[in-house]
Amino acid sequence: MTEVMPQFIQVKLDRAKKETTKETTKKVTRDYLLNILNTTNLTLDGAMDLLGIPEADRPMYKDLLKKK
Repeated sequence: MTEVMPQFIQVKLDRAKKETTKETTKKVTRDYLLNILNTTNLTLDGAMDLLGIPEADRPMYKDLLKKK
């Protein structure tokens, strides 16, 4: 099917899949953080350490948790 589909359409589909994967990963990680915070005595930074969230990504997750 990819051979028939023009390349620009394939590029758009690939980009949409990548964006969907990123959004899903953010939501699942946010849910994991909430679960850890609700079931342990860890701080938010401790929960992020536990999940191995890089320092550069932490402000994004803090913002996501504020919106929840």
